[in-house]
Amino acid sequence: MPSVYGTTPQQVVDFARDQCLKTRAWEQVFCVFDRDDHPRANFDNAMASAAALDKKHRNELKQPIRFTAIPSIPCFELWLLLHFERITRECHRNEVYNLLRQPGRLPGYDKSQGGHFARTRHLLDTAYRNAATLAAEQKRHGNENPFTAVDTLVKLLTGLKPD
Repeated sequence: MPSVYGTTPQQVVDFARDQCLKTRAWEQVFCVFDRDDHPRANFDNAMASAAALDKKHRNELKQPIRFTAIPSIPCFELWLLLHFERITRECHRNEVYNLLRQPGRLPGYDKSQGGHFARTRHLLDTAYRNAATLAAEQKRHGNENPFTAVDTLVKLLTGLKPD
């Protein structure tokens, strides 16, 4: 759901919180946002806000609502790039876009296009492995860039069974 609040990490978390409190229909809320070029404090505050909201409120069934930040550093497109290559060096979103648009990947990639999941689904195992490598590097060396948690959300969503 797009945020009418704006697209900074904190605005994404605030919008998700308010939607959650308005409906109280959900078991889990995921806030997907980039580190990008947003001020450091905004990103850190969004991470802390999401953590503080986890299990703070209850849904209509009186169950605690899980609230999870899904950050990508530098940008969401890193997740897409990980389908094609393991990148472990610090990078800027423009470099990620350029690498993603190379032949054999997603030439002409644009955020507003649809169909990216369908075009990359067959490479999910590669992306999962590459994201796990980044997570291990972050734990081992404290490297923040590059990093993505989108893999955890995609695993959850692809594991859902239709009713």
